[in-house]
Amino acid sequence: MTSKNSFLVSIKENNKRRIWVWVISFLGQLMLYPGVLAVYLSRINFRNAEGNYKLPEHYKIALQEAATDALGFKPFCMLPIAVLGILIAVQGFSYLYDRKKVDMYHSVPVPAKRRFAVIYVNGLLMYVIPTLFSILIAALMAAMQGSLTGRSMAECGLAAVLNLLYFLVVYHTAILAVMLTGNVVITGFATVILLGIVYVAQAILLALRDNFFDTASGYFKGLSFVGSIVVEYDNKIYLLKASALLSDIVKTILPIYGEWFAEALVFGVLAYLAYRKRPAEAAGKAMAFSKIKPVVKIIVSVVAGLIVGWIVYDATYYNVALTALGMIGGTAFCGIVMEAIYETDIRGAFKHLVSTGIAAAVAAFIFCIFQFDLFGYDSYVPEAEEIESYVLDIGPYQNYWEWYDEDESIRYISDSYYMRDNMFLTDTDAVCELARKSQGIKKEEMEDGRNVRVLYRLKSGKEVERLFWIDFADASNEELLNRIVGTKEYRDGFYLLANENVKTAFNEMERQWQVIYMNGAIETQLPASESGRLREMWLKDMEQFDFTLAHNNRPCGKLLWELEDGYISVNLPVYDSFLNTLTVLDEYQAYYPVELRAEDILSLEITNWHYEDQEAYSYEGGVYDSRAVDVSEVQHAVTKEFTDPEEIAQIVENVYPDGEISSLYWNEAGSLDEEYSIVVTFKMDTDWPYKRGYYNYRFLKGQVPEFVVERTAFSAEE
Repeated sequence: MTSKNSFLVSIKENNKRRIWVWVISFLGQLMLYPGVLAVYLSRINFRNAEGNYKLPEHYKIALQEAATDALGFKPFCMLPIAVLGILIAVQGFSYLYDRKKVDMYHSVPVPAKRRFAVIYVNGLLMYVIPTLFSILIAALMAAMQGSLTGRSMAECGLAAVLNLLYFLVVYHTAILAVMLTGNVVITGFATVILLGIVYVAQAILLALRDNFFDTASGYFKGLSFVGSIVVEYDNKIYLLKASALLSDIVKTILPIYGEWFAEALVFGVLAYLAYRKRPAEAAGKAMAFSKIKPVVKIIVSVVAGLIVGWIVYDATYYNVALTALGMIGGTAFCGIVMEAIYETDIRGAFKHLVSTGIAAAVAAFIFCIFQFDLFGYDSYVPEAEEIESYVLDIGPYQNYWEWYDEDESIRYISDSYYMRDNMFLTDTDAVCELARKSQGIKKEEMEDGRNVRVLYRLKSGKEVERLFWIDFADASNEELLNRIVGTKEYRDGFYLLANENVKTAFNEMERQWQVIYMNGAIETQLPASESGRLREMWLKDMEQFDFTLAHNNRPCGKLLWELEDGYISVNLPVYDSFLNTLTVLDEYQAYYPVELRAEDILSLEITNWHYEDQEAYSYEGGVYDSRAVDVSEVQHAVTKEFTDPEEIAQIVENVYPDGEISSLYWNEAGSLDEEYSIVVTFKMDTDWPYKRGYYNYRFLKGQVPEFVVERTAFSAEE
């Protein structure tokens, strides 16, 4: 016979005042699982009725993918689960807000730890039971539609565990907020603060870092925020959904499980300890523990001051003095408001001014860190012997892809991730000297300043990222850059098809590639069987590649490796000195010079945009005034057509294709004249295989023929 004092009886008794929460939980989970599945499957069935799926197999695959999406990782679960966790926690322990209820509960001869366990476990069951029930209903619905697969059930299980851990973190955080406060309104603020204050503080500090420090960069490592489970849930779900392979999902999700379990455990223990120490007279007060009031006030006030300072900084167009005033004043004001809340009396706002002053002093110190670089962020350059290897992003943009053997798929990855994982430069003296030379010099003081980003991998295991400027026109930098750019380590880490790590995958997929040589107006295709040989010849030519070659020469064309569907492509530059590559191209009559032949051109349409006369903004005192000139009222562009063969011959000697191979990052700044654009129309009966249509070219800087300048000059009478 079950004792009336058993744990189960206590659970049942506790449920009598929590029926409405059970109802909300069931309704919420039914919407998140069977409800979402019904919507997804309905969409697929509607599309099938409309004839969008040509084959029955396509329809079946669409149903299966819909079931996987509905049962698995869903980003929109973030808010409902968080709200449910907070609701269950606050409602369960809400008796702590009422002194009479506290006295009544405590008068019952039940140990405090059992009272806590009953409410806690009951709240956990309120989430788990409706979730399992809803998953079962959704799985039966999917099975009846023939859309339930092993993959969908696997993702469902992985997502369910992830959601449970997410719920636990929010649930425990909300319980802790209840224990630290004395009324439901303050509990709400406390929950939001506990869930997001660390994240907000990091975001503001990183924003200040990026704006105050010249060398700040988050290119390679990105922004790794901690402290906000809600934001982290959103980020992790999208990361998991982007993983095509189940094995990749498992590898990614296991560390998340461990992290969130540890986080839930910490908050749970703190909540229980706070419950055991919470005084009965805390009911109705703003804060339950007097000793933590000044600590909470300082932390919250400083973060609030940082937010105010950042808003002022942005709103005043980076006025440093007002930013300091906003940061310090915002902190002090928040401290005064919090003191009034503590005392539940406006007259208590100016009590305990010492803690308010400490908060303001902390905010002032943080401002000084950024304004005066107290810790030497911008001046940091590690010693060469401290660096294991490094990554240097200095070249023009490239496309990068990853090969997956498990499902033979290829997926796009960012350039920063590719270089971070594949570039291991070891000439540490060269990069340190370049970094030190850049210190104290503004871009405006350089003839051809380019920003580069570096990731130092230190021997200590730490990774440090910085941005600095290099003057490409400074001859003293050329040797240092050659020591970096002219290495196999750089080529492997920058050019995808130069990397030996992808060679095997490339060779296995060789016949799926089509290789095209492009010189601006001509595209020639080579046999797919020659892609491997052409790659080897290009790699051999790349042994001569260094900064000097890239900076002083423009590509004569580019090789485009493209999969048959055209979705995946890799570009490789070709220079006139790449004799091995050009030999293969010549064998298949695929090479044509980048220079245009005047006899092949029917006409040139040249536009002088007169940008200097079309300034839409005036710049005074460091501020753009958009009211200065309405750009729609200024149309000074002049377009003229040139058909005379002699004029065309003079023009084409000084032009270069725009767009196709004009990645001139390596070359001198402003190599092409942006004031002019040239549209080329070719004759129909040419020997060279021009693609018919219009092709855009640019003049080389400083090489615009005088008659073009005169004919395209702006006249107010026109």
